[in-house]
Amino acid sequence: MAPLENPNLEGYHIARQMWMMYYNPKAGTYIAKQKCSGCYNDDKFVIWAVSVADQAIVDAARIYPEFKPLIQPAIAIYQKYKNKTYKGYTAAENSGNDKDIYYDDDAQVCSSMITAYEVTGDKTYLDQGRELVRFLMGGWNDNPSAVTKGGMHWHVSKTLLNSCTTAEVAKCCLQISKFIPDEARIYVDFAAKCIDWQIKVLQDPEDKLIRDGVGEDSHNVDDAKWSYNTGTTLSAASELYHITKDQKWLKIANELAEAAINPNSFFYDRDFPNEKRYWRDSSYFVQLLIEGLADYLLYVAEDVPQGVAQRIHDEVRRHLIIFYEFMKDPKDGGYIQSFEPHNTYKEVYDQKYHQWFGEGKGWGLKDEDKDGAGHPQKCLMGMGAAARVFFQGARIVPKI
Repeated sequence: MAPLENPNLEGYHIARQMWMMYYNPKAGTYIAKQKCSGCYNDDKFVIWAVSVADQAIVDAARIYPEFKPLIQPAIAIYQKYKNKTYKGYTAAENSGNDKDIYYDDDAQVCSSMITAYEVTGDKTYLDQGRELVRFLMGGWNDNPSAVTKGGMHWHVSKTLLNSCTTAEVAKCCLQISKFIPDEARIYVDFAAKCIDWQIKVLQDPEDKLIRDGVGEDSHNVDDAKWSYNTGTTLSAASELYHITKDQKWLKIANELAEAAINPNSFFYDRDFPNEKRYWRDSSYFVQLLIEGLADYLLYVAEDVPQGVAQRIHDEVRRHLIIFYEFMKDPKDGGYIQSFEPHNTYKEVYDQKYHQWFGEGKGWGLKDEDKDGAGHPQKCLMGMGAAARVFFQGARIVPKI
């Protein structure tokens, strides 16, 4: 296998392969040839997987114009999931009245719609995104009897307040604020309210990472610190600084960026010496961490502390190479969802793992990356996330 040279080009190949593998023009949606991770029933995908795939198509179209004709059919898939009363999008296709709606899934849907407008100029996507942003803002916890005040709900009918929903909705608000000037202040203020809550309630004051969530009936915070929660909060804080120039947001963004590349952080595999540690979350989480780091460099720009930009560049470059070398299928070039070099294709592990990581860890496959017989199995979200790892990574490391 040739070494990785151009992350954008690798993203191109993955996005193209994903579309060819899963998009069914007759059905007007993504269809699995056999049940895999992210499927409900036997062949349909939950909207979270669809949103990651669609974001990959829009990312591809930003760089490669030949992907632009795919944006319309990709974004049109969402209408099969829409609740016509709530104006939100449900986990599974339905007749229009299903209430199984997750605000974090819908925030990723929304982000892809607004980015589709940014790439194409087609106001249809802006209108869809605006309607969805308004729905998302309705997920704020304003229950007067709640123990934990504020924060975004995870689901329309649950009382859990999540960092992913809160930061991803803030991101959508900031995205759309650029395109609707008359309403911009409403969206920016709401995003600021989200990130203020996120930092006050869910940031660990010791390591600055973002914890997962808390119930509105409790003060007991879930201490899991997934990479995407720090990444999405970093995206939002960075853009808030860019818009407002408030030093508060700069301080928050700087602390989150440092935490994201600290090898002692929760989401690094710390069973290795510092120089060999890597982000151990699945690719569908890591893609949002990389996007957060890219947004930080873009929006904080010349105010990034000295030396930090180079450290981010080097860390993302190292991870792109590991991901390419270990998670790429040597047979067809596709990717599973794992980001951990030992949880990969057996032949890849046998050929190179010990050269890179010494005695390291024994080979295995995560459940989400194998079929019923235990063989490696790709899925829509894994392919979409892999494309985004390289497209977002290329914003920081355009050439290896």
